[in-house]
Amino acid sequence: MSTTATLSAFLRDPNSIIDAMEETGDVVLTRRSAPALRLSNAAESEAETRTLEALTQLLALSIDDEMLERIGSLLSITFPWADLLPAHVRPDFVSEFLRIARACFSVGRFDRLTLTLEAWKSTAEAYADPSVTVDATDLHYFEEPEAVSDPWSGK
Repeated sequence: MSTTATLSAFLRDPNSIIDAMEETGDVVLTRRSAPALRLSNAAESEAETRTLEALTQLLALSIDDEMLERIGSLLSITFPWADLLPAHVRPDFVSEFLRIARACFSVGRFDRLTLTLEAWKSTAEAYADPSVTVDATDLHYFEEPEAVSDPWSGK
């Protein structure tokens, strides 16, 4: 559970906010015109991260090709857009997601995992495009990123 407070309340009376954090868990500090901040107990956060890392490692180790196929067929429960990916590509998504998750946990940074998830969602969006052939043979995958103009700007 978490509590919400303003950043200015924290600056005026940090002890009461810290007391609230110790009683209820994390405190979300809201700020005017800026993203909220989270105040949490570092030891608890680190323990949660270690637990999630262990879970990710165990999941990755327990998944064989047959399990990848089964997970791929159930992806739409968590990721509805996954139904737009061809069935033969879904196990690749699961495999890459788990591989990147393990790597991210090993360094304690998760930006790359977010990018991987967004990239796969974008791939599903490309497959959903009605101008793309059903087997997607007309899609071109780039080995290196390429800059493109914003299609909405008209430039």
